Amino acid sequence: GIETYAGRIQQHQDNYPRQSDFSFAVYGQLWIYGMELWADLALSLISLKPHKRLFFKRGFQALSLMKQAV
Repeated sequence: GIETYAGRIQQHQDNYPRQSDFSFAVYGQLWIYGMELWADLALSLISLKPHKRLFFKRGFQALSLMKQAV
């Protein structure tokens, strides 16, 4: 879900996750705030880089999932 896109994925040799659920939630709230603040600039970048549209789409999907969780 969201963790695979916005968080660091736990690697196979790690015994513990790199981020706790709490730190991931705090990071998610900051990411939501930043995207709301810079939404116009992000949309301008999407129009400048059409070949990266899939990456922007994944980011916006993760953002919408984070907003639903908050």
